[in-house]
Amino acid sequence: MLVVAAILVGYGLGCAVTGYYLVRWRTGQDIRALGSGKVGATNVGRRLGRGWALATVAGDVGKGALAVTIAHELDLGLSWTAAVACAVVAGHIWPAQLGFRGGRGAATAFGAALALAPVAAAGALLVAAVIAKITGRATPAGLVGIAAAPLLALAVDGRAAGLAVGGLAAIVLAAHRDHLVSLGRTGARPPDHHAPHEGIAVPVVPDRGS
Repeated sequence: MLVVAAILVGYGLGCAVTGYYLVRWRTGQDIRALGSGKVGATNVGRRLGRGWALATVAGDVGKGALAVTIAHELDLGLSWTAAVACAVVAGHIWPAQLGFRGGRGAATAFGAALALAPVAAAGALLVAAVIAKITGRATPAGLVGIAAAPLLALAVDGRAAGLAVGGLAAIVLAAHRDHLVSLGRTGARPPDHHAPHEGIAVPVVPDRGS
């Protein structure tokens, strides 16, 4: 029962979609009907300003880390802690109270990964930031960083951590499947005019829904 409760708490934390509720509180509007239609920091920043964009990143990253910290404190073991981590990301992407229309989970997954495998998470962020700097394209860079995270966790923390972070990466990559399809088309260049927390959140910063 404790494991089930922890997973439900994780999902509930994820459902607290930071950008959506900040904009609803400040303006009474649904951020999903504004601008890019995404709930991440970039779209929030366009509506409310840079400070609120940073608050969105902090809230999304923080709830991911909090869910994993709770699982650690309950001593659930790595496998069930990974399940809680996946639940918080799933809650952000598919929040029941918002009609299962949330963000894309990158910042929340980053927070969960920081608590699960901090060195690997930091390394993945660095990879994404370097690629974004070189190419000027945040979304592909973020996708590479996300894909690299499980490999880094495997190398630094071992097989179990690699699988745990791999689960997070799989969920986030699935949420970005439209970007992956676009990138896979010959000569196709998906829109990448957003800063990271609007497509991918290298909390360097994505947002195609964060």
